Amino acid sequence: MVQKTQPYEVEEFEQLLAKPNSDPTGFASLFTSGEIWVTRVPARLDVMGGIADYSGANVCEAVLGRGVLLALQARTDRTLRIRTMQAGSRSLPVETRIALDYFQSGDGLASYRDVREVCRANPLASWTAYIGGSVFTLLKEESVKLPFGFNLLLLSAVPMNVGIGSSAAVEVGTLTCLAAYLGLDLSPDRIARLGQMAENHVVGAPCGIMDQTAITSGRHGCLTHILCRPGQVQGDVTIPPGTGFVGINSMVRHSVGGSPYTDTRIGAFMGKRIINDLRAKTGRGSLDYLTELSVEQFKKEYESHLPEEIVGSDFLAQHRTHDDPVTTVQPDASYHVAGPTRHPVEENERVLAFMDALHAANDGEEKALVAAGENMFAAHASYRDNCRLSTEEVDFLVEAVRKRGPESGLYGAKITGGGAGGTVAVFGRLDALKTEVPKIATEYSRRVGTMPDIFEGTSPGAVEFGALRYVFGANGWRPNEA
Repeated sequence: MVQKTQPYEVEEFEQLLAKPNSDPTGFASLFTSGEIWVTRVPARLDVMGGIADYSGANVCEAVLGRGVLLALQARTDRTLRIRTMQAGSRSLPVETRIALDYFQSGDGLASYRDVREVCRANPLASWTAYIGGSVFTLLKEESVKLPFGFNLLLLSAVPMNVGIGSSAAVEVGTLTCLAAYLGLDLSPDRIARLGQMAENHVVGAPCGIMDQTAITSGRHGCLTHILCRPGQVQGDVTIPPGTGFVGINSMVRHSVGGSPYTDTRIGAFMGKRIINDLRAKTGRGSLDYLTELSVEQFKKEYESHLPEEIVGSDFLAQHRTHDDPVTTVQPDASYHVAGPTRHPVEENERVLAFMDALHAANDGEEKALVAAGENMFAAHASYRDNCRLSTEEVDFLVEAVRKRGPESGLYGAKITGGGAGGTVAVFGRLDALKTEVPKIATEYSRRVGTMPDIFEGTSPGAVEFGALRYVFGANGWRPNEA
């Protein structure tokens, strides 16, 4: 139906859309003949930076070849009918409905807490928090009025909870699709921020803004440099010729709403609060972000004042608050502080050194490729030792890359995103990625009993892709650029 090459998920959508009404595997039961609006958002690979995003770090992100597609069509009632399907497999769709009245309280909008509780009340439908929460956040923050609901389709080519930003892709896809339909002029920064708000306040996961910014503003064939204060795109980073990045799924599911990630974030914010209390005693202003400190300044002035571990009640008695609006210090819980505080300060400088090395490697400097990879290995070691966010399975994959090394064309590897499982990012020559990574996957399969996914390729970010509008005519469904 579309002459130019489209991402995989769009091709799959068009094939299903073209099926006759008599075919129950198509969309006849979901969409009528009214226009359908479509957006598509890639998954992302956290090449460098990861959990340092909420501490204001520089990060370096890639967009992958697979992602999610969101399609919507207006209804005549006040209902969101949401269907999710897995692309490329004969899997059963999952569907639920949200009455827009659930978003109301009296004459106004409900609170984030109320909507979060509605989405959590039925565990079988809790996945709708990503879509429904994004719709609600748009209503809440942009004063949008919806007199009617929508049929919404999520067609995903990526698994959830494997550390490649799938939840952010759903949020950004929902927001960009609604914005296109409603004709809203939302900046990329605003779309990313709204997606983060949906995840923080409705889903209940205390993520930074890295994922949403990366997949909104990322571009085909290059890395994106983001300064997470809170989320400004600094520009593209050229991938050295003949090299690339892929992800290997550890098959250990992770969640940024889970305890290890949340506890690490709390520890970092505790550290910042302790540092700011020290600064106040000497008349210096508070830090907005930990990464305003250099490694040298951190080690010289503050590191010795940070406890390795502290009980929540003891911290609150001494410092009152950790100044993080999306996490809560539990009085009876114990939190590591020194390591989670040290990590973002050091990681910020590693990211800058990594990008400098890639720039040097563009001039054909082989040693620069090795240096870039060493920064990835160092980032992984910090995840493991400072943040306690690695696993044996992930360490095995990183070590398999290290053992092969530059002699085999593999330069670096690290855990991605929120850690505690998920995906390992691998940097190497393109020929080595094609030959060595499948060997590593095979070795790993003997350890875990299943063949891991390999995430590769590149594709447009949400803004670069834009939106499509499908209309039904005498020759069936035809797309028009929206």
